[in-house]
Amino acid sequence: MIVSRWLTRPFKARMRGSAAWFEDRTGATELLHKGLYEAVPKKGGWAYALGSATLALILLQLFSGIFLLLDYVPSVTDAFTSLDYLRTSDGFGAWVRGLHLWGSYTLIFVIGLHMVRTFLSASYKRPRELNWVTGALLFFLVLGLAITGAMLPWDQAAYWTTVVVTNIPHYLPFIGDGIRTLWRGGEFVGPITLTRTFAIHIWVLPFLMFSLIGAHLYLLRRHGEFGAWVNYSTDPNEDEEKQIGERIRRAEPPYPTKRIARRYSAPRETVPFFPDQLIKDVVMSAVLIAVIFVMGLISGAPLDEPSNPATLSYVPTPEWFFLPLDQFLVVAPTNPLIAIGVFGVLGIGAALMIFLPFIDRSPERRPLRRPEVIIPALFMAFTVIVFAILGISRLYNL
Repeated sequence: MIVSRWLTRPFKARMRGSAAWFEDRTGATELLHKGLYEAVPKKGGWAYALGSATLALILLQLFSGIFLLLDYVPSVTDAFTSLDYLRTSDGFGAWVRGLHLWGSYTLIFVIGLHMVRTFLSASYKRPRELNWVTGALLFFLVLGLAITGAMLPWDQAAYWTTVVVTNIPHYLPFIGDGIRTLWRGGEFVGPITLTRTFAIHIWVLPFLMFSLIGAHLYLLRRHGEFGAWVNYSTDPNEDEEKQIGERIRRAEPPYPTKRIARRYSAPRETVPFFPDQLIKDVVMSAVLIAVIFVMGLISGAPLDEPSNPATLSYVPTPEWFFLPLDQFLVVAPTNPLIAIGVFGVLGIGAALMIFLPFIDRSPERRPLRRPEVIIPALFMAFTVIVFAILGISRLYNL
């Protein structure tokens, strides 16, 4: 009866009625309106677009990875053959593999820039501590996906990368050998190693990643985009408290931000996300994806010779993002102290990065007024660059 009455109504009336029914039950239009028209700081919009570009590149990796799954066979006998088929007989598949490779490179670079921008602007400070924590964890997950992805082709480069990477847990005291054996499926790298690495790459890490993305986006919508200190400056010729009070009074959601110094609770000027910020987000994402498409078409993705564990003369060349760690493993002492070097130094560095908001409690936001965190960060960045240069010199005899 209800269906027949609905079908006898005019088409436009049916559509309006269906839309109203859907809106009553989901509130989708209201949610979309809130998302599109929420306020963002007026200054620095191109820098904020790095976050949206990161999400766009993650989605590109997801869809290109799904296409690769249609041909890739995760076994030591067929993994190389399936990718070699893409290279020699399937032009579209070879291009998609190039997209996946160059997309991962670009993603690491862009999410790194996004972290640097957030660090320099002190956007990690109260109440946005968890925004930073989830973002830092996402950064490490992206690196994990890139490294495990490099292990899947099962050519010479992938095999020896697997040998090196799966051996790293060995240096952990007490539990290291157990972790290595669990990952490898035995004492040596073999078929189970590839199967478990494949599962980590397509199931474990993506599940963690998209869970963190959801949390990160929720926190961003809750607290709003901080931007940079320039959005919160005041006119020295006028009463500061009066200016701040006026900003808070006319602030639009998601501002004013709660649990923060009044000075930083609302930007001086804001614009709606749509169309002002959305245009910048779309342009930056489109340009990056276009570059990836071109690089995937021109350069594709390399494939070495089939894996040969008996070859002792092969010198694996790590991915560029793995160079500093690879060089660190080379110079670290080859004795029990290596556990302190590898997991002590790297673990402390990662912990300092993740828990930075709880270490830097100063209310100051300007970079030049935060030497206690800027100088150590510059030293760490300099150290990473030096290790990368040393690694390049060692590998290419420069």
